[in-house]
Amino acid sequence: MTHRSTYSKSLAFSLAPALTTALVFGLPALAGVLALATPSVSQATVQDSACRIHAVEALEKGEGGIPANLDFLADRLRAPEFARYREFRLIDTLDFKLELNKVVDHKFKSGHNVELTLLGEKDSKLELNTKLKRGSSNLVDMDFVVGSNQIMLIPVRRGDQTIIFAYQCKHR
Repeated sequence: MTHRSTYSKSLAFSLAPALTTALVFGLPALAGVLALATPSVSQATVQDSACRIHAVEALEKGEGGIPANLDFLADRLRAPEFARYREFRLIDTLDFKLELNKVVDHKFKSGHNVELTLLGEKDSKLELNTKLKRGSSNLVDMDFVVGSNQIMLIPVRRGDQTIIFAYQCKHR
């Protein structure tokens, strides 16, 4: 027995009349029926958003723990992937005002440049591209999807130094 998804069943159901039309009236009629049956691709999408990115230094030595100004990240910084770090310091916080498909570039006090681009919206979440650079070196170049006000962490190392970039974006 073959199991078909709901999508494939509905597609077969919606294409059956089109194929019948093509057999009876010819190919030009098929094109007209398929154009009517095809869902609209140009759905409304987000045009702008606002993001705040925090640069956090993670230190393996020290006993400062997580300071009050990083309480909003405390659960994440206590996760197993950051267990080796004993102290965290907020270096910088920058705001990005994004427009669809336009690159916004800011330089952080750590010497890193962040380029951020709003690519659109997927399932009510923001689609973004980020490029993280230090001098002429590209450290990160990736697309990602994030829900409004969710936080995404991107750690980068440079020698003994680790900087964690915390991205938080929302629809405007």
